[in-house]
Amino acid sequence: MDASEIARLIGDLDTQAIPAVERALRDGESPVDLLQQGVIRGLEIVGQKFESGDYFLPELMTGGKITETCIALINPHLPRDGSATLGVVVIGAVQGDFHDLGYSLVAKQLELAGFEVHQLGVDVPPLTFIDQAQEFNADIIGLSAFLITTIPKCKVLIDYLRDMGLRDRFRVIIGGGQTSQDVADQMGADGWAPNAVEAVRLCRNLMEQRRAAASA
Repeated sequence: MDASEIARLIGDLDTQAIPAVERALRDGESPVDLLQQGVIRGLEIVGQKFESGDYFLPELMTGGKITETCIALINPHLPRDGSATLGVVVIGAVQGDFHDLGYSLVAKQLELAGFEVHQLGVDVPPLTFIDQAQEFNADIIGLSAFLITTIPKCKVLIDYLRDMGLRDRFRVIIGGGQTSQDVADQMGADGWAPNAVEAVRLCRNLMEQRRAAASA
C-alpha cells in the first residue's frame, strides 16, 4: 500500500484509508511520505472536490475526521525536528461573536495541513488575541466575525497592532459570514478566506511570502 493509494482512499472518503495507513507503517513505508504524499494529499483532493461543488460541508468534515485518525497513527513515527510545522496560527471568534463552527473547521483544516494552531474560543477581545499571539510566537492571527456588528473589532485589533509597533510581526486574516475581500482590504488585513479550504491556501501563501522576504 503506497501513499498515492492512501490519498485516493481519503479523497473518496473511504475509511479503508485508516487500515491502509496501519499496513503501510507495518511494511516500513516512510511516515513522512505517508503524511505528505498520502494523507495531506488526500485532504487536498477532498478540498478540491469541495471547491468544485462535488462535496459539501458534511463531506469536508468526514474527510477531516478520516485524515485526523490517519495522522494520529503516523505522528508517533515522525522525526521530531519541527520541520513539519508550516507556521503558528492563533485563531478565534472576535469579541461579541459566539459562533465557533466556522473557525473551528478552519483550525482543524490548518492543523491537518501542518500548521501549529491555538484556538482561543469565542468572544475574544482584541488585546487577548495579541497577548496570545505573542505568547505562542504566532505568525498569523485568524479572526472570525460572523456578525456584521462584530467586524469592527477586527479593525480595532489591527489598529492596536500598529499602535503597539507589532503590525509587521503578525499577519492578520479574517473570515465569517459577513466578511469579504473588500472588507479585509478596507481594514488593512493581510487576507480573507471564504471557507476552510481557502484559509489553508491563504495561510500557506502568507508563510511563503514571509520566508521569501526573510531570505531576501
